[in-house]
Amino acid sequence: MMTATVKLVSRVRRLGCVLAFCFLALFLWGLPGARALDNGLAMTPTMGWLHWERFMCNVNCQEEPDSCVSEKLFLQIAEIMASDGWKDVGYEYLCIDDCWMAPERDSEGRLQADPKRFPGGIRRLANYVHSKGLKLGIYADVGNKTCAGFPGSFGYYDIDAKTFADWGVDLLKFDGCYCDSIKHLADGYKHMSLALNRTGRSIVYSCEWPLYMWPIFKPNYTEIREYCNHWRNFADVYDSWQSIRSILDWTTSNQERIVPVAGPGGWNDPDMLVIGNFGLSRDQQITQMALWAIMAAPLLMSNDLRHICLEAKALLQDKDVIAINQDPLGKQGYRLRKEDNFEVWERPLSNLAWAVAMVNLQEIGGPRSYTISVTSLGQGLACNPDCLITQLLPVKRKLGFYEWTSSLKTQVNPTGTVLLRLERAS
Repeated sequence: MMTATVKLVSRVRRLGCVLAFCFLALFLWGLPGARALDNGLAMTPTMGWLHWERFMCNVNCQEEPDSCVSEKLFLQIAEIMASDGWKDVGYEYLCIDDCWMAPERDSEGRLQADPKRFPGGIRRLANYVHSKGLKLGIYADVGNKTCAGFPGSFGYYDIDAKTFADWGVDLLKFDGCYCDSIKHLADGYKHMSLALNRTGRSIVYSCEWPLYMWPIFKPNYTEIREYCNHWRNFADVYDSWQSIRSILDWTTSNQERIVPVAGPGGWNDPDMLVIGNFGLSRDQQITQMALWAIMAAPLLMSNDLRHICLEAKALLQDKDVIAINQDPLGKQGYRLRKEDNFEVWERPLSNLAWAVAMVNLQEIGGPRSYTISVTSLGQGLACNPDCLITQLLPVKRKLGFYEWTSSLKTQVNPTGTVLLRLERAS
C-alpha cells in the first residue's frame, strides 16, 4: 500500500517524474550491448521446429517409418508448417538435429546424408523446404564426433561450412560433444562462425558453446555473442515440468550475467518448446510459452505437428504472445521477485509497454491469489501515471485502467502462469 503522502503527490509532479524516468529508461535501454555476430540475422529470436526432443535419434525406419529421422518426416512437417498457419505466425525454420548423416564422409571429405533415410540428399530437401516459403536448419558438431557418434566437424570446418551453403542450408546448430579441450572448443566455434560468413550465404549460427564451458569456468558471453546468433546455456529440455523448472531456476540464478548480453542478433537459448507432447499439463504448457516469450528465447518447437491437439496449437500460434517474444526492442526479461511460491517476471517492450508474468510454483492445492502494487512493475515506469492492462494467458481479457497507486490481483493455477501486457493509457 502507498502512504498518504505519496497519494497526495500532484498529477503534474508525477507527470514530471514519469517523463524523467522515461528519458532515463530510453537512454539506458538504448545503450549498445556487446557487439553481435555481423551477419544481419536473428534480429528477433529465431522461430521454427527442431526434431530432437520429440524424435531423438530414431533411425529405425523399417519398423517405425513415421517417426524415424528421415526425409519423409521433414517433407511432411514442411508441408504442415506451410499450410496449417505455422509459417504465417513466424515459425519459418525447419531444423534437422543429430542423426541425419551417413556414418562416413564421402571420398572428398564432405559430410553426406544417410542414403537410405534421405535418398534425395539435403540439397533436394532444402529446395522443397524453400519452395514452401520456409528455411532449412541442419546439425553438426565442433568435435570429432556428434553426440550420437556420427562424423564431427573438427578439422573440416571450412569444408562443412561450404557444403552447407552449397546445399542451401539456412541455419546451423553446432553441438559440442567429443571435443578434447576448452581451447579446441572455443577455437572451433569461432572458426565455424567465420567459415559460415565466408560462404556468402545467410546462415543463422546456433551454438552450444557456453553449455560445454560452464562445468569448467564461466563463459565470456561478450565473446560468444560476437560469433553466435544464439547459444545454449543449460542441459537439454525434457518433456517434463521438472525439466522446465530446472531451466527457469538456472536462468534466474544467472540472470545478472546472461540477460544484459541478449539483444538483436544474439539470444540466450533455453532450448526447445515441448508444448503439444505428453509430459506437461495445460497450465505448465502455458508457463513455458509465457516465460519463453518473456526471456526473448528462440521458439523452436519439438513436437509432432501431424498429431497436435487444437489447444496446444492455439497456444503455440498465439499472436499476442509471439508479439512479446518478437518485440523489436529486443530486451530479454528477468525475474523481478520471488515470494510465497510465486514468481513475478517482467520484460520491457517497445513503445514503453511491458510484459509481466506471474507464476504459481506451488504443486499442491488449487488456484491461488496474488496481489502486487503496480508501482513495483516495469522499474516504476509501466503504470506511471497510469496504464491499461490486458491479460493474454491463460485466456485473453481486458483487465482495464490502473493508476500508479493501484494494486493488481490475479488468480493463478498451480504450476500455471498469468501473462499480462501493460501499456500506457496517457
